[in-house]
Amino acid sequence: MFMRVAAAVAACISCSIACADQADQSDSTSDFDTVVVTASRVAQPVSDVIGSVTVIDRDDIKQRQAQSLQDLLRGEAGIDIYNNGGPGKASGMYMRGANTDQTLILVDGQRLGSATDGTTAIQFIPVDQIERIEIVRGSRSSLYGSDAIGGVIQIFTRKSNGVNAAAGYGYHDTQNYSAGAGYKQNGWQFNVNGNYLQSNGINSCAGSPLIFSAGCGTNEPDDDGYRNLSGTLNFGYVNDDTDVEFNSLYARGFTAYDGTFVNETRFTESTSGMKLQTRMAGNVGAVLSAGVTQDRQSDYENSVYMSRFNTNKQQASLQSNWQIDSSQSLTAGIDYLKDTIDSDTQYTATSRRNTGEFAEYMLKQDSAELNASVRNDDNEQFGSNRTGSLGLKWWTRNKDLSFNAGWSKAFHAPSFNDLYYPGYSNPDLLPEISRSTELGISATSASLTWSLQAYETNVDHLIALNNQYLPFNIGQARLRGIEFTLNKTWKQWNTAITYTLQDPRSRASDDNFNHILPRRTRQAGRFNLGYTSGKLQIFGMLNIIGPRFDDLANSYRLGGYTTLDINASWNFTKTFSAQLKFGNVFNRQYESAALFNQPGRNVYFTVSYHHH
Repeated sequence: MFMRVAAAVAACISCSIACADQADQSDSTSDFDTVVVTASRVAQPVSDVIGSVTVIDRDDIKQRQAQSLQDLLRGEAGIDIYNNGGPGKASGMYMRGANTDQTLILVDGQRLGSATDGTTAIQFIPVDQIERIEIVRGSRSSLYGSDAIGGVIQIFTRKSNGVNAAAGYGYHDTQNYSAGAGYKQNGWQFNVNGNYLQSNGINSCAGSPLIFSAGCGTNEPDDDGYRNLSGTLNFGYVNDDTDVEFNSLYARGFTAYDGTFVNETRFTESTSGMKLQTRMAGNVGAVLSAGVTQDRQSDYENSVYMSRFNTNKQQASLQSNWQIDSSQSLTAGIDYLKDTIDSDTQYTATSRRNTGEFAEYMLKQDSAELNASVRNDDNEQFGSNRTGSLGLKWWTRNKDLSFNAGWSKAFHAPSFNDLYYPGYSNPDLLPEISRSTELGISATSASLTWSLQAYETNVDHLIALNNQYLPFNIGQARLRGIEFTLNKTWKQWNTAITYTLQDPRSRASDDNFNHILPRRTRQAGRFNLGYTSGKLQIFGMLNIIGPRFDDLANSYRLGGYTTLDINASWNFTKTFSAQLKFGNVFNRQYESAALFNQPGRNVYFTVSYHHH
């Protein structure tokens, strides 16, 4: 099947090296000039994207001084984050109210995540190895297939220019060391970066065996440590006709936590991929990409081995793009994915293949834009699923105000645990199917950008557990929400505001009908304020999170909370700088998951060196 379609596709282009380079070079431009590649699988300015997209670049990461990916994403519009007890502990993300396994995570174009439970261990992705992140909200199954009901988050690994090094120390004996080097000349590019992070952590769980239905259900009053050794390698060659690029991310480490049956995990997260792009005559080009990602986790109880869950994703993509004329383009392609499992738990099936064929048409004229896409995924386990999307965008005469409307159909394939976990699975499960609508208005100028988006997503065949803890397609969910973002700069000041108002509810015909879905807050907001004067930069971030429920029965309520972080940075010279972070200044005690502790007031200091 793959070869037949490959032969039929005369030429292709996707999130190519050239696109990535354009995106990297755009970091120094204004937000509305920034080029993104995730929203439509071709490079386009943020201002042309139909829907909601956010870019977090290396300067943002440095300014926020986040020590983890979940901390970096916390407070972004439409995103709920939960964490089970500090650095390196199990964390999850809900985008627009969708489940944690319904948002697709990509690293340099490659799918990341576990095939067994269907989620991505975002707590193990080293933030120091990230160059930029593109957050695309809303269903994208018509371009990416399964797992993109809530949206797509693509991480681009670090590409240093020159030599860099940093050393940091902070609360609970947290230590962070990194170094990297990059080289560009005569079309060749080479980058290598390494990072080591360790922390004594905090007591992850304040639980009690008397409350086994919530939280960790145990009580082990000790600090739960974490360590992560990671590295990235990127190299490539670019000339007038051909681009070749190789990207690799590797992270390996250990995390301890409080648990009844296991309380330690040793993990490896890795991804390696290559892209080959050839520019042909006329308006046609071609790119082929392939890669492998691994999620390997071994669980222990007090250093005694208990079990392993290792999954592997083999991926390949062939995509073509024809520039029909100055206003129209047509894209077609095929994606191939094979999931395999290596575990001492005896699954009925340990591999499955998926082939997805898609096409996308884009039309842009002076005051309007149209984007339509269709896709068919043929999966070895659950058969064929067809998805599609239609988006419209139009501008006022002076282009400072735009309106958008969209419709999309998406799906999510059941995980191996859902289908085949011994004693707690259902091989007859159907994929979850969603239909979404979205309306929005945005304004863009040199110093001010803002956006207001409203959406509704209805999910059918919702997978939930019955009284015997077996998964069944027994329900529906309705996800409604409004997202507001604003970015303003004036003189030495810059500010950013995000606000989310959502109503994610179960519509299953059972006792939980119309209940709020677990761990989703109804309201959340973030206010950032930065000031730069010469060599000094001061940055404050206020997160306001509303209350939520930890269970679908809405019987265990988690209170809302507000946290304040204040960061300062001083550039001693062109090559040396120092950063100081005061986290959770008010020492707010809160939970994002029942009975799991979060760090209190903390301080972190970093010294950095960067030479071009």
